Amino acid sequence: MISNQPNYDRILVATDFSPYAAAAMKQAVWLARETGGQLILAHTIPDFSMSAFWGPHEREANQRTLRERSDIAMRHAVVDLNAMDLDVKLMTHVGEPFVEIMRAVQEEGCSLVIVGTRGHAKWEQFFVGSTAKRLIRKCASSVWIVKAEHVGPPKVVLAATDFSAVSLKAAREGMKIAQQAGAEFHLLHIVDSSDVPEDVISKIPTGSSVRQEVNEEATRRLEEFLESLAGDRTKIRPHLSWGTPWQEIQRIARHQAADLIVIGTVGRSGIKGLLLGNTAEKVLDTCDCSILTVKPDDFVSPIEPSL
Repeated sequence: MISNQPNYDRILVATDFSPYAAAAMKQAVWLARETGGQLILAHTIPDFSMSAFWGPHEREANQRTLRERSDIAMRHAVVDLNAMDLDVKLMTHVGEPFVEIMRAVQEEGCSLVIVGTRGHAKWEQFFVGSTAKRLIRKCASSVWIVKAEHVGPPKVVLAATDFSAVSLKAAREGMKIAQQAGAEFHLLHIVDSSDVPEDVISKIPTGSSVRQEVNEEATRRLEEFLESLAGDRTKIRPHLSWGTPWQEIQRIARHQAADLIVIGTVGRSGIKGLLLGNTAEKVLDTCDCSILTVKPDDFVSPIEPSL
């Protein structure tokens, strides 16, 4: 049994009715069946209340028409995915998509948001200035970015850790998903030679090999981290690597044919500034698989729920 298991009792799926959103919905249906959680299918329509092109009655009529079309399209999507047996709640919001999604997450108590994306070589186009990027950085819940080629039960899950609390949380979420899918679970720690902690360097005896001492310390800490996961150790395949974090994540993910990479959004060392700096952008831009990002327990979204 995995301690502090993630509780995906409410899963929000953001849709714009594109093929990428359909892939996200399909992934969410699989997960909801595994967890018994409720699905909240959410679509956001534009706010015409301040539009200068129509009068008040036209604005109200157009808003009502869009809302009706949204509700019908979401009902069709549930039928098309054979998800009538699941507990599915439909929500049509008015406003800016990323703001309304983040508010819905807080108001509905969702622990996970699932959204779709384009394939490889389209990451930058999708993330820069996009709803998904804002969700990853500001949403209170975990965010699963689904690539269509990796929909369904993952076969290989790779979690990256820097031994921080949020990477422990991410690893546990990755382990749980791997357990539900019957997938391989790989745990990766990268020693970034350009960012070795000062407390480690200061303990290296005179005349000793810096690399050897750092490697031994990293091995010891990785062992402690594995113990803290409290799962079946035979189900975990650990990896200790040296190099540039984003390059090693990419290399190991490709070598192991990972379907899903799980990472925390705030790092301490090894994967410094994950998802807030160059490392994260490069991981997203170069890895072919889906990515699950996990927030620290004390994370507070800058977007407040509606009152």
